[in-house]
Amino acid sequence: MEALEMLKSFSEQFGRLDVKSMLPKSYETLVFSGMGGSGIVGEIMKTYLLKNDFDKPVFSIKGYELLPFIKKDSLIVCISYSGDTEETISVFEQAVKIGANIISISSGGKLESLAKEHSLPHIKIHTGYPPRYALGFMLNACLSLLGDEDEISDLKEDLKNSSSYYEESSKDIAKNLFGYVPIIYGTPLMEAAAYRFKTQINENSKTPAYNAYLPEMHHNEVVGYTNPDINQYLRFVIITDKKEHQRVNLRVAMTMDILKDKGFNPILISEEGNSFVSRLLKNIYMGDFASYHLANMYGFDPLPVDIISYVKKRLKNG
Repeated sequence: MEALEMLKSFSEQFGRLDVKSMLPKSYETLVFSGMGGSGIVGEIMKTYLLKNDFDKPVFSIKGYELLPFIKKDSLIVCISYSGDTEETISVFEQAVKIGANIISISSGGKLESLAKEHSLPHIKIHTGYPPRYALGFMLNACLSLLGDEDEISDLKEDLKNSSSYYEESSKDIAKNLFGYVPIIYGTPLMEAAAYRFKTQINENSKTPAYNAYLPEMHHNEVVGYTNPDINQYLRFVIITDKKEHQRVNLRVAMTMDILKDKGFNPILISEEGNSFVSRLLKNIYMGDFASYHLANMYGFDPLPVDIISYVKKRLKNG
């Protein structure tokens, strides 16, 4: 399946899964573990749950080590699309040792085997996709576990209806970014969308890109606009949500004004949606399409990630 076909069928990755019975009767802390295209799921879920008044601490781990204060009364959700991500497997094995509640999500691989070996719940998802193009399958599994089932149906319909629009409107974003290093800013509710856009440009467009967050970047990043010798190589995108804190909205407006004053034409992404998770995913969808178009403009096939393959091979060989 080609990249564009996978992008256009994103909404089809969502649907109700009967997995709520996998949840433990009680747990005190929720931890998501994942890397790369799988790791973004934990970032999205963390924001989604906190936005929906989830009453437990939520953490997202991107690395080998289980956080030292995580105890057996925690729920660890290990996500690896391939099922063979060594960092996620390391966290899984540590969680087993402390006797924590564990649910794993993968299309197969060692993670599925370990779940069977330890008689632990596992959600098997559709195979055959690059991990970053399987976001919907992984997120759908988590939303089915911890979210509102009606919201999933609504989200699926909202994404389906907007696919053609984002495929076309994102071309202007790609044209604006072509030939420059993209800097992606995210507001608190859209940090995951900003990070996702950055990594999609890295992987799909084979191009350096960087991200930062409001309001933190008002305490450091903005001073960097002082150097015109470097700024001539940069382009800026701000991703925000209509329901951010009012002071954050003011900071977005200020940032746009400052960038315009410095001679930039910053891009603002703030999509409408029937729910918070719909707005978040639609902002992500815009960035996904834009990174695809940017790859085409540079003459790259979006799918291969040769350097990542090299890193994994080196790690395997020691």
